[in-house]
Amino acid sequence: MLESQNPQEGADRAAAGREAGRPANGAPLADREVPLPGSEAFGTTPAAVHAWLDGEASEADARLADARQVALWSRIETETAQRRRMTTPAYVQQRIMDALPQATPTMATATATDTSTVAAATQTSGMIALSPVSAVLAAAGLIAAGFLLARFVA
Repeated sequence: MLESQNPQEGADRAAAGREAGRPANGAPLADREVPLPGSEAFGTTPAAVHAWLDGEASEADARLADARQVALWSRIETETAQRRRMTTPAYVQQRIMDALPQATPTMATATATDTSTVAAATQTSGMIALSPVSAVLAAAGLIAAGFLLARFVA
């Protein structure tokens, strides 16, 4: 059975005469937290901890509400601050720069497509060079073959 995918179908029913983005009673929509199934086992974070994380309450108030969560978030803050201060050592940066090739390829070598160059490239790297036109034609052929195969299988 096929379902209609037309978004305009049925628009004259319940949505008629009502402002877009508002429920039927006219109240504005509000964001709310929807609990995930199975998350009850993890417990909930007390409002005091949320207020402390938002900077609205003291750490002492949050510790009274849930000391384990405060310890967790304090540890996360310490680790995050430590990672922010980390930098790549100079010798690693220098090794990366030394590993980069010094010369950039020229346009002549990048666009050469004669058969000897293609054959040489195929022998050394095992890859075949395709022009954009031949790549598009090959992709279209593969898609057509897939449609035909699906038609015969179904």
